[in-house]
Amino acid sequence: MNDLSLETPEAHDDLDGVPPPPATLTLSGHENEWRELVAAGASGRLHHAWLFQGPRGIGKATTAFAFARHLLAGPRPDEPEAVPPVFSPDEATVRQIAFGTHPNLIHVARPPVEKGTGFRTQITVDEVRKLNRFFHATASGSNWRIALIDPADDMNRSAANALLKILEEPPPRSLFLITNHTPGRLLPTIRSRCRLLQFKPLDEESLAATLAHCLPSADAEEIRAAAKIAEGSVREAISLIAHGGIEIRSTLDQLLQADRPDWNAIHSLADALTLKGRESAYELLVAALLSAIAEASETCLRVGDGEGAAALASLWQDETTRLREAAAYNLDRKQALLTLFDGFYHRRARHRAA
Repeated sequence: MNDLSLETPEAHDDLDGVPPPPATLTLSGHENEWRELVAAGASGRLHHAWLFQGPRGIGKATTAFAFARHLLAGPRPDEPEAVPPVFSPDEATVRQIAFGTHPNLIHVARPPVEKGTGFRTQITVDEVRKLNRFFHATASGSNWRIALIDPADDMNRSAANALLKILEEPPPRSLFLITNHTPGRLLPTIRSRCRLLQFKPLDEESLAATLAHCLPSADAEEIRAAAKIAEGSVREAISLIAHGGIEIRSTLDQLLQADRPDWNAIHSLADALTLKGRESAYELLVAALLSAIAEASETCLRVGDGEGAAALASLWQDETTRLREAAAYNLDRKQALLTLFDGFYHRRARHRAA
């Protein structure tokens, strides 16, 4: 199979050595979601806007690009529709979508920075305004014009309002495929104009099979370990394998199981993961610690400790916001990490004392 990812436009969330969603020609899991999309497309009454909602990295964008290929390639009366779908890299439509050159598809995502390398932290209103020019152009081929917004979470307020205006009066034969990781970060008015398609995390078996396909040189035991702790996310599992995340999770578990915080070990871990070039490993540790806080909150809830559950949930919310702001303003990452650890230990100690 030709490696389409070699010519795919760079995106802010690409993973080294792994084909991005526009160039991923296989779909793992989500069979029911795929059947619903195909049935809607065949009905002749396809809703103009679909909201693909679920955790980050489980295949929402991959499914969206697959459905765009399905629609733009046109009907295949002599070939039964496969589940999961099968696409050939030799097909013109497949290659155009992978290379970002199909005239009937636009991918709205965080744009590159104007100077230097890297990407902006938000989808700006200028990116959404490109849709006006796109939809006013004459469609070709199947006549579908498809806008893929990925993810809606990255839109700033102005961009979200601009998208809402288009959704309120959608152009003829237009289709919006919108991915969304966190429901609370989407305008309710946008959500109300979309047909919701809920995506669940992949099961361990499907995730392990996907990892074996994406990372053929990875060790089988490492794949199993990543699939077990990645919470159904392909992106999370690949990051765990690529950036030493399995070892990081093991170290974190040991730290959190101790009765008292081992600040020497925590400082050493923070020093190692805040070095230049270890940004991905740092993000894995932060995500794992936030996940531990969420799990602790759920444990309190299960045993009837509503006050403890609320305190930990509040900590999770506050720290998530603080860490996002720290990243946006390029604040000291080690201090941000130490504050996160301190908040967790402080809440846990207060809960145990009570």
